[in-house]
Amino acid sequence: MKLRGFAWLVYSWMFTRWNWGVLYRQIQGLNIDRLHVGCGNVLVPGWLNLTFEKREEYGRIKEVTGAWWLNFNALDSLPVADESVQYLAASHFIEHLDFNAGIRFTKEAFRVMKKGGVIHLSCPDLELYASHYIHRNRSFFDDPRIRAACVFKNAETCGEIFAAKAYDSGGAHRWFYDAESLIHILTQAGFVQARKVSRLESDIADIGKIELAEREIETVYVEARKR
Repeated sequence: MKLRGFAWLVYSWMFTRWNWGVLYRQIQGLNIDRLHVGCGNVLVPGWLNLTFEKREEYGRIKEVTGAWWLNFNALDSLPVADESVQYLAASHFIEHLDFNAGIRFTKEAFRVMKKGGVIHLSCPDLELYASHYIHRNRSFFDDPRIRAACVFKNAETCGEIFAAKAYDSGGAHRWFYDAESLIHILTQAGFVQARKVSRLESDIADIGKIELAEREIETVYVEARKR
């Protein structure tokens, strides 16, 4: 199994180095100006849905249940033209990047987005978790939605569940963001009008298909625009 994962990593490196231009032209041909980054199992028609799974075929656009899906590492240069994307949404993705990688991602997003384009980010909310931890709010940490999202099933105390969210599945989470830090890195990248919003408060009409209601209890949402 480890060998297979290593083989896909090698293949992904080869693809992004030698075949990036082919993928770039394919995406241009689809005439899609909406990117859903870190889509997981949530595939939205009308968007190019990106995820990165080491054991899936890399770098090939597929149509799945009426939506375009691409397995591609979003930390690489996106195979998308400058100023070609109107909307970019990344729900519960950026926490899987450390702080420096998060900055690189927002700068790459800025490159591909059209002037006036909207970027929408969400992730577990550090401020929210910290507040409930400081006040020992058992009702929050015992909520079935919070427990379901906790991968360490033996975590019981407020501190254990808080720490579990920070590390997630053995380190899958690389950073814990709050609204202030998301706004900071978006502004650093060049975006303007960065602000905290609610789950469905968005300039993206179909954001409700991306931001699922069951994640709202733990999530911070931030939206910004390219000048």
